[in-house]
Amino acid sequence: MSEAQPRKVVRSYRLVFRRRWRIFRVQGWRIPLPGGLELRALGYWLLCLALLGLLAELPLLGALLGAIPPPLRLLVAPLAGAWALSRWEVDGRSAHRALAGLAVWRLRPRSVAALRGCPRVGAIPPPPEPVAMAPDLCASRYPRGSLTGPVRVLLRYPVSVEPLGAGRRGGARERAARARRWRLRAAGAEPLHLGHTLEVPPGREVIFE
Repeated sequence: MSEAQPRKVVRSYRLVFRRRWRIFRVQGWRIPLPGGLELRALGYWLLCLALLGLLAELPLLGALLGAIPPPLRLLVAPLAGAWALSRWEVDGRSAHRALAGLAVWRLRPRSVAALRGCPRVGAIPPPPEPVAMAPDLCASRYPRGSLTGPVRVLLRYPVSVEPLGAGRRGGARERAARARRWRLRAAGAEPLHLGHTLEVPPGREVIFE
């Protein structure tokens, strides 16, 4: 006959159906707890101890905590907090998961549009940011504006050139050479077969109208 297999006593079904890490022995010494010591409870104890250490650094609250005897402040209070947190569950979730879910729910926006936060219905939206507007350089009309040389301009649509401040002496080329400003107006909507490059010398201004 084969030797009888050793039996293990299951004191609670939670030890079987819940995946929780527990400590049953430490260097051959069995922890005197029926279900062992949960690592989660140990983490809660360290968290409560660290929280008490942070609160002790506050001006007024630190003085109140300093009046509590050290065994009660450093042993009993963290153990009580760890025990309460390890027993507290919300909808089957542990305390740290429930608190993390509550924090995320508080921080995320209540109203969304296209999965992005937006003002609530009836709320006054903030003023819009300045919108930069610029003409479409690919259109069939030149945008209004001015350029000061030296610059090179590529003209793809016909224009009429009017020299300003050149007087009436001489021909069109002479007046255009003397003028400090050139006024350009669109002379047609049909594009040129070949674009014309306009060389603007330094100090001369070209005005598109």
